[in-house]
Amino acid sequence: MVSLSEMTRGGEAENKQYLLTSVHSALKTGCRETMAEFHVQPQSVRAEEAGVCRVQCQIHGLPEPVISWEKDAREVDTEDERYTLLPTGVLQITGLRSEDSGVFHCVAHNSAGVKRSTGASLTISGSQSSVYKEPMILVGPENLTLTVHQTAILECVATGYPRPIVSWSRLDGRPIGVEGIQVLGTGNLMISDVRVQHSGVYVCAANKPGTRVRRTAQGRLVVRAPAEFVQPPQSIARPAGTTAVFTCLAQGEPVPQLTWLKNGQILEPGGHVKLRNNN
Repeated sequence: MVSLSEMTRGGEAENKQYLLTSVHSALKTGCRETMAEFHVQPQSVRAEEAGVCRVQCQIHGLPEPVISWEKDAREVDTEDERYTLLPTGVLQITGLRSEDSGVFHCVAHNSAGVKRSTGASLTISGSQSSVYKEPMILVGPENLTLTVHQTAILECVATGYPRPIVSWSRLDGRPIGVEGIQVLGTGNLMISDVRVQHSGVYVCAANKPGTRVRRTAQGRLVVRAPAEFVQPPQSIARPAGTTAVFTCLAQGEPVPQLTWLKNGQILEPGGHVKLRNNN
């Protein structure tokens, strides 16, 4: 909270306007439908039978393109529980089989058109699937900085034999909760409608079933919130020679910097003007 005291001089009443602004700006631009080129193309992969693989693509567009995948010119059946298509456009395949081999294309759709990526080959080699393999995390969660109400996707792709069980926790020990939380595929964490309280370090663990053997990876989620006024200053009238106090409270993440304006000019503390709470 910020308070301002204004005392009149010479016994004359002052009729001024005071304005508090929060240092927060928004850029408004005209929008048009676009589809750029892929800035991340899928890469060819060699993987073992019964293992896992991950292919990805990235493309910018307006509106945000919807991503789908094709294998050998046919759309991938994401109803197959072994195939997981993340909202980020990443395709994960678990429990690989020889018939999963083929050429994959990423396809981006929006109202501006359709674009197909270059092809990426998936080659499956034989594997001694019954041989013990230590749990290993192939892809862990990335550090993310989002704005409130966006969706966070925290990836965790693990391999090993027997197949490791993926679990999630917060480094600070706080519970992750269940509201707005969804597990995608075999271990990816999706947090819908993120809030400031979701900020923190998330730990993905690949656990060997029935043992304490595990491998971990972690990523930090930072959630920003636009500045907003919780208690704006109110117009007041005071007799000459008395004190006028204007109070304002704002919130946001990071904490907003507050600035007082008097008749459009920045108001600096000094003399009969005082700012409380070091603002």
